[in-house]
Amino acid sequence: MSPTLICPCGRKIEDASEFKLLYLKKELNEIDILCPNDNCYLREVGFIKFEIVDGKPKFKEASFYPPFVTWNASQLGKDNAVQELRKVLKQLVDRIDWSLIKAPVESRT
Repeated sequence: MSPTLICPCGRKIEDASEFKLLYLKKELNEIDILCPNDNCYLREVGFIKFEIVDGKPKFKEASFYPPFVTWNASQLGKDNAVQELRKVLKQLVDRIDWSLIKAPVESRT
C-alpha cells in the first residue's frame, strides 16, 4: 500500500484522481492542481506546464509547490514523500486528455 498524501489543510489524499485539475491559465499554458478540499487555505498545490509544438500541446513539467512537498516530507519522510509525489504527478499528467486542450490553443494562434 502506498503512502497517503496529506494537504496542510488536513485533507488526506488516497488517490491522484481526488485532485482537481483546473485549466484557467491558458495564456501561460498551465494547468493548476487543486486540493480536493474546497475550503483549503492553500487551494492550489501544484501545476502542470506544457508547450505548443506544431500546434499541439506537449507536456513540459509538473510540480507540487514547496508547502505541499515540505508538509508531506515531514509527515511521510523525505524518501517516501518524494516517491509518492512523483507517482501522483505522473498519474495526473496521464489523466489529462490533451486533445481537449488543443482546440482552445489553436483558436488563439
